[in-house]
This record gives sequence, C-alpha cells and structure tokens, in this order.
Amino acid sequence: MGKGKKKEGLEMVRDYSIKYYGRIIDSYELLGRYLPDPLVKWIELRKSTFKEPPVGALTTREKELIATTIEITSLKPDSRPHARLAIKAGASVKDVAEVCMICILLGGMATYIASGQNALKAAEEEWENQKKLKAESKKRKK
Repeated sequence: MGKGKKKEGLEMVRDYSIKYYGRIIDSYELLGRYLPDPLVKWIELRKSTFKEPPVGALTTREKELIATTIEITSLKPDSRPHARLAIKAGASVKDVAEVCMICILLGGMATYIASGQNALKAAEEEWENQKKLKAESKKRKK
C-alpha cells in the first residue's frame, strides 16, 4: 500500500470508527501504523457483515446482541461497546439482561461476574442516554 493509499485507508478506518463507535479506536490506530492494508480489509469485511436486511438476514439489533453474547462468553473485560450499540440499534436493557442469562447458562456465573455485568451496566447507561437524547430532540422540535 503506497503512502497515499495508506493515508486514505486509515482515514476510512477513522471515519468508520467515529460513525460506528462514536470515537476513534486507539487499537485500530496502533495496528494501522504497521499493517494498514489488512486493517482496512478487516473494516471492509466488518462493514459488509453489519448491513441491515434485506442485504443482511439479521437486523443490526440482533447482530449487536450476538456480538455482546460473544464478548461476555469470551470473558472480555470490556464488554460494553456492543451492549451500547445494541441499545442504540433498538434493543432494550431487558434484552441485554437476557443475553447475560444465556451466557450464565453457557459459561457459568463467572461469565457474568467477569464480563456480563459490565455489558448490563453499559446497556442501562446507554438506555438512559438515549432517553435524554430523545427528550432533547422533542424539545428542539417544539
């Protein structure tokens, strides 16, 4: 990847990060310094995987709940991002709680203690955040 293409690719990764996560992801920046081409290809795969129906079979809400489940069962210490994204995509806090229960069944209570409770707390926080944003939006429309 030439310098111009590398810079263009990293900008695409940054733009995607901001659009999807609301911020630039530090770990993407670090990897992109050394292996920009594979990172760009991975982001392209990611973008194609998270398409809504009719292109994709599952909704973004469903995909984010699945991603949350995987993060919890793999004991990721930071299982918050996909739980937040699930709420933004229309899931409820109860949906995330149900995911936590499934994870407890599959991986034991340790999955909830190590990772699931972080996802559930993040879902609660995002739910409240979304309520505030909707209320502010209604005020602006008046």
